[in-house]
Formats: sequence, C-alpha cells, structure tokens
Amino acid sequence: MNDLPASSQALVAGLEKIDPEFLLYLPCGTAARVLSYFISKTTLVHFPVAREEEGIGILSGLVLAGRRAVLLIQDTGLGNSMTALATFPQVYHLPICIVATRTGGRREINSAVHRYSEHLPGILTAAGISYESLDVRVPLSHWPAIVAERYQYARVSHRPVVILVDLKESRPNAGQN
Repeated sequence: MNDLPASSQALVAGLEKIDPEFLLYLPCGTAARVLSYFISKTTLVHFPVAREEEGIGILSGLVLAGRRAVLLIQDTGLGNSMTALATFPQVYHLPICIVATRTGGRREINSAVHRYSEHLPGILTAAGISYESLDVRVPLSHWPAIVAERYQYARVSHRPVVILVDLKESRPNAGQN
C-alpha cells in the first residue's frame, strides 16, 4: 500500500476499517490504484458494473442480504444514477455506502464534467442524500475515521451515504497531514 499516493492510502485505510465483503465499481482511472489494491485481495469479492444504477441495485440487494458492501464510482456517475438512488435505497431506508471520486477541479482534463461536478454537493443536498467531502480541506489523517464513520452512519440512520473523495489534488507535505 505504500506505493499509493497519500490520498489513495487514506481512502484504502478507511475502506479497510469497514472491511467490506464486496466492492462493486465502475472502472475509473482516478481510482485505478485503489481498485488495484482491493482487486489483489483474495478475501474480498469485487466486480465491475456496467452502469451506476446497476451498481446501486446490486449494492442494495447485498445490503438487504446483510452483507458489507461498497460501491466505488466517479461523481459524475451519480447523475446517471440519481433516479435509482432516490427511488429505491433512499425510499426504502437502505444503508448503502457509495464512494464517489471527484472529477472537475483544476487538474481535470475533461471540460465536460466541470459544471456537473461543481454543483454535485447542492444536487445531493436537494435530493436529501447525506454526503461527506474528503478533499484538501480535510487532513488525510482524518480520512480513514471519516470513511468508517459515514459507513456506520448509513447503517444507523438506514439511509444512503455518499463519500465524495478527491484523489487528484496535490497536497503540500502530503505525508504530514
């Protein structure tokens, strides 16, 4: 894990605290190193999904079966899945946890995602979906505990939770945050 960038290490440490049995994901270049880490684990069932709403459906089924599962997607994928998210797990009080890697920002090369990504926190708030943002404003040393706390909050509140994670931003003194 030491070969991962500091922000990816912090996310991995948080997901390790959850100890998921299943990791569903849409392949994503931003989270490629995190995915590679978990794919190498033989104790974890991991599989890609074709679309975000498919991931929400499968994740919801796993949670209904009492399994520990997490969905890892890009934040723009939440736009694709908002109907699925708002009409199934939210309405039926399913404690699902979605980790969404942030797109947009000053290092984003795809100009099409800026507008959506910048407004995503407001969209989630308007939809009544709980979220947490992990970015340069939050010390990396806090990320693992926050990831675990948000997962637990989903379970206690019986509501979906989205964790927005910025793995692209550079950090001064990254090892000391």
